[in-house]
Amino acid sequence: MPAPGRDQSAPMERLVRLIGALTQHPKGAALPVMLTALGSADAAPEARRRMLSRDIDQLNLLGYDVRNVAEAGADGVYVMRARDNRLQVLLTPEQRGELLRAALAAGLDDLSGHLGASEPPTAPSAASPSPSPPTLDLVQRGTTRHCLVRFTYKGEPRVVHPGQVHSGPSGWYLRGREEGSGIVKEYVVSRMSDVSLGDPGSAEVLDEVSRPTLDPLSWGEDPRTEVVLAVDPDQLVLVENLLGSPARTAERAGGLLATYVVTNRAVFRWRLYELGTRVRVVSPDDVRDEMLAELRAMVGTR
Repeated sequence: MPAPGRDQSAPMERLVRLIGALTQHPKGAALPVMLTALGSADAAPEARRRMLSRDIDQLNLLGYDVRNVAEAGADGVYVMRARDNRLQVLLTPEQRGELLRAALAAGLDDLSGHLGASEPPTAPSAASPSPSPPTLDLVQRGTTRHCLVRFTYKGEPRVVHPGQVHSGPSGWYLRGREEGSGIVKEYVVSRMSDVSLGDPGSAEVLDEVSRPTLDPLSWGEDPRTEVVLAVDPDQLVLVENLLGSPARTAERAGGLLATYVVTNRAVFRWRLYELGTRVRVVSPDDVRDEMLAELRAMVGTR
């Protein structure tokens, strides 16, 4: 572990340089290119190779997809495959498995690349229980076919007119109106038991509502905080791709000030790490302090 007070910026700069080298060589960055980007020319060759291996492992842990595509025994050739790594970073393996199974059931095969899965998930064996809620498929079917959904929840029998199934902080949710009530509620699918369906068309069709987004940046995990970023105008498109449109912008000497309303600070910080030096946090101070503490802890555990 680095000594207290030691500058931790060098390891993070190494990761940024490696990402730059991989981006500039989309068909494969040869080992000399990667070692040049790594720096540390005064270190022994074997030490530099080990450092490169650790840094690539770290990038993959952060949600990137960096692979050595060279033949066995040959010097490494590294490729960074293009994918949206936000789901890979923010979801646990169990959550990614649940989302992938639901996506495949809905015909969204392309989502597997964004979840770090090279192959579709196979059916669980009898010895290993499925990490996905066992009733999820049944609840999805009832929602699609407008069936009344009967189940036990918190020890009480329920009969619900289903509206939609969506993801959230506790996994998958059923949004619906309980029979005899005018209030639309949400039920955690993994907490349901004894689930059964009525006939197709037996449930009322609820009014259409906006579907909660899968992007965890929009989840209301924290109090609303306005974060001001200094952005190079040439990088604004990339910034908006990761962070969305800012609440407002203002011109300043040499760039722009973009204000974002943040409700999930952890996700916001990880998006900023991905943007690297393209943005700079201007305010508030507590957001900058959180980022510095997290980066120091990240480097210190390597």
